[in-house]
Amino acid sequence: MEQSQIIVNVKSTETRVAILQGGRLAELMIEREKTVVGNVYLGRVENVVPALDAAFVDCGIDRNVFLHVSDAMEEEPSRAAMRRKMDSFPPIKQVVKKGDEFLVQVTKGPVESKGARATRRISLPSRNLVLMADGRGKVGVSKKIDDNEERSRLRELAQKIKPEGFGMIVRTAAVGAIQTDLEGDVKFLMKLWRSIQGKEKQVKAPALVYEDLTLVFEVLRDIFSPNMEKLVVDDKVTYDKVLNIVDNIAPHLRSRVELYRGKEPIFHAYGVESEIDKACRPKVGLPHGGHLNIETTEALTAIDVNSGKFTASSNLQDTVLRTNLEAAEEIARQLRLRDIGGIIVIDFIDMDKAEHRDRVMTALRNAFGTDRMRTRIMHITKLGLVEMTRKRRGESLTQQLLTSCPCCGGRGKVLAPTTIAAAIAAELWQKASDDESPAFAVVADPSVALALIGPEGAAITQVEQRLGREVFVRAVLQDHPENFEIVPGTVKKIKAEHPLLRVGQVVQLKEEDFLHVEGEMLRAAVKGYVIEVPDASAARDQPIKVRIVEAQRSLARATQAEKKR
Repeated sequence: MEQSQIIVNVKSTETRVAILQGGRLAELMIEREKTVVGNVYLGRVENVVPALDAAFVDCGIDRNVFLHVSDAMEEEPSRAAMRRKMDSFPPIKQVVKKGDEFLVQVTKGPVESKGARATRRISLPSRNLVLMADGRGKVGVSKKIDDNEERSRLRELAQKIKPEGFGMIVRTAAVGAIQTDLEGDVKFLMKLWRSIQGKEKQVKAPALVYEDLTLVFEVLRDIFSPNMEKLVVDDKVTYDKVLNIVDNIAPHLRSRVELYRGKEPIFHAYGVESEIDKACRPKVGLPHGGHLNIETTEALTAIDVNSGKFTASSNLQDTVLRTNLEAAEEIARQLRLRDIGGIIVIDFIDMDKAEHRDRVMTALRNAFGTDRMRTRIMHITKLGLVEMTRKRRGESLTQQLLTSCPCCGGRGKVLAPTTIAAAIAAELWQKASDDESPAFAVVADPSVALALIGPEGAAITQVEQRLGREVFVRAVLQDHPENFEIVPGTVKKIKAEHPLLRVGQVVQLKEEDFLHVEGEMLRAAVKGYVIEVPDASAARDQPIKVRIVEAQRSLARATQAEKKR
């Protein structure tokens, strides 16, 4: 088995976790805001839509969550009912009505125009088990455990310790576990369930009742195992927290947790940044000259396989087969890496022989064997088309990293401001390790500069503390939003080239100084120096006089000098 590693990069604006297999990036998870997936809410039904056989539930988040009739039923439908679907379920109006209040758990995060999806059947995972509060008392074992004797042993143990009225699934991580291991998980999960019940009685709908774990600790629970060679963290505070959790859930793995002390950014050191850059491109190369084209729409993802300059075979049929076999491996990797879910259509190169089509399908199914997301792969047609589905858990990698390009009217993609700001922070660290200059000036596009500075200058302050240098950020419109410049120098020289405003100084902000970025407050830039005016609206289109009340290296805050009565 290939050695796997978990690499954790902690920044002020985001946390990124990379899983490497055989030295290559296999999976990337990013946490910029706390996800709602896994959270439990006391929700209130806002409206019932018979045409969709669904209800929309107010949980107190941005958009009402979608509750299909199959998820609105308190007991899980049988597999036969799920196969028959609509004929098997009662009308949604018989299951819930407007104004009903009950617990729901978010199972899928919001994606673009679609809100989150939820279920009434609460599932609470631990390292070895999933406890299901659905009242059926069913016991299941992960399908990824293929040893029949081990499956039977774990099923018997689970039957012994299962609380009355609860269902239970034994997870893949439980292989080799003894009864006391599982009993510890049950004790923890039952305590968690009782706390959810207690909180439900204390709050009024809509309200958050239980918040799922942050990304790093979810990875510790679900992924960090004896199969992992090591887990490397580049932040001391997070490292100490990880050790504390590992001491409680898997003390035998403590020696595999490392604190990264290298000079260059951790993702550069492990070759992750270059892999992320490739994952944002639609074209993916194959080992012998072939390539994939991956295009995602709101409805589905289409993957086209091309032989390109394939040169490893002497005849056409062999060339087609080898290209398709290489593509099957790479498709599984790319879907996992890019976290693409929903409906996927793969267009393999046409194969005349049924034997070749069977080999490609076997390779494709085997390639998804390590994918943690549930997949369903249909048969291959004579034209080489394969339909499949992969469980969607939220926004894909490109949806998180890219945004609509202002240079092309949204027809293409450019890196999001937060992504560019993260790249600037990484490059600052790189330059600081090679250059002893006491200060750096950063000139970037306004939206990028604001992302780098952060609310009230908090993000850039953390960057400075980590570097041990002073950083002066200036917002200047670039010919392309991804362009930026970092210039080292002395504090005196940089201050002379990029002067600060003084506290008490009155400044006339003209319309051309206004920064048209997201947010409610007025933001402007005077010779690149960012000024926030909390008591003025971002919608303002007339000049305004402001008085500086705070002046940092990269940000000034001001109030209106003359307010209309």
